[in-house]
Amino acid sequence: MRSWLLAALLFTMPVQAQFDIDGEGKVSLVNGSEQVFDFGFSFFRQDGTYRFIVGRYSLDVHTVPQKYSLSLILQDDKQVWVPDFINEPLLSFELQIEQYHIRLFQDPEANSKGNFILQLNDERYQFSRGPGQINFLFTENGIKDVRVEGMFKPRR
Repeated sequence: MRSWLLAALLFTMPVQAQFDIDGEGKVSLVNGSEQVFDFGFSFFRQDGTYRFIVGRYSLDVHTVPQKYSLSLILQDDKQVWVPDFINEPLLSFELQIEQYHIRLFQDPEANSKGNFILQLNDERYQFSRGPGQINFLFTENGIKDVRVEGMFKPRR
């Protein structure tokens, strides 16, 4: 009887979610320089609390966050700010995180503000109004999905 109870306890104990997802990228700045950066996500238990790390930021949380939103702010139709990457205006970036390849670049033939294109794997998006967002959705095991909001898909 004791072995059955022990086995039941082992299989009903809550699983503690933890993940560590590496991501790396490169930005091309308005001043012509390029910089590489690390941008990943971590969730783990430390000193009795849960810690969520995104890029260079860290905060205490109670559970796995449902999502994290990365903002892309278009300024004067000429440059984009992505404060989570760098505190300077940029012209383009690339980010590889798990199976997601995300890049922002200018396409002279694009018919959108600043001719900027955001590409998530094979899907292309353009700025419409306001900031764009790249939303990382999480489960206890890591990234479940990545979705773009505040931008539109151009017709092909």
